[in-house]
Amino acid sequence: MAEQPARPQRFSGKVAVVTGAGNGIGLAIAEAFAAEGATVVVADIHAEAAQRSCAGLVAAGGQAIAVTVDVSDEAQVERMVAEVRERLGGIDILVNNAGVVLHKLVVDMSRAEWDRQVDVQLTGPFLVSKHVARHMTERGQGGKMVNISSLSAMMGRVRGAAHCASKAGLVMLTKVLAMELAQHRINVNAVAPGLIDVPAQRDEQTLSLAYRDSYVRMIPLGRMGETEEVARTVLFLASSEADWITGQQFLVDGGTMAGHYALGEQHDHAGPDGHT
Repeated sequence: MAEQPARPQRFSGKVAVVTGAGNGIGLAIAEAFAAEGATVVVADIHAEAAQRSCAGLVAAGGQAIAVTVDVSDEAQVERMVAEVRERLGGIDILVNNAGVVLHKLVVDMSRAEWDRQVDVQLTGPFLVSKHVARHMTERGQGGKMVNISSLSAMMGRVRGAAHCASKAGLVMLTKVLAMELAQHRINVNAVAPGLIDVPAQRDEQTLSLAYRDSYVRMIPLGRMGETEEVARTVLFLASSEADWITGQQFLVDGGTMAGHYALGEQHDHAGPDGHT
């Protein structure tokens, strides 16, 4: 059998910071960047998770460092950026992925619970983007930013007020950043995953089996997405192939937002005039 050509290293010499990279989608994104030659900064609020993920990347032949950071704390964000600059020389790519899980009705949600989700999923990307953008601008070499949004930014759901509101705000932050940073050759886009197969959901820690099965029935492609499928979209947006794309949101949802199967039943029969 002929030897397979080496996988292209689109990100050799690049430094990619991925927040919330200790597990799930963030880890898959970190793994994908490392596999294509980037030095990955595994940033996570949980030191043990960051170290574990970093060790896995290095064991697989990649280059990575672990940094512990709460993205909602500006002092910690500043320290992270300073540490990465000192250790790696600069930041070429930022992926704002850190998030928290909360499913509660508005009437049952405490102010602290609301604040924590908005702090991590909206204020956090603002703070990290702000300080990374300052660095990228001063450096003068351009850059790429990708924010991990959600279908919840476009479609409300019960027990999802804080999540939906923060993700919707993140989409608008993406657009504003894209406009403000374009003159510095910094592209800013968002990726909105649908229902993705992550360990916490398989173990019913964040979603019930009944909810998951009901959701999957509404996905045209008939299955949950894989973390690697989100990662591939992120890498495209961070690559030179997307140099003329900015301020956009890309859906990775198996067709979920194409329409709703439940609405089709009313069109199964023709009306009196023969129209459906």
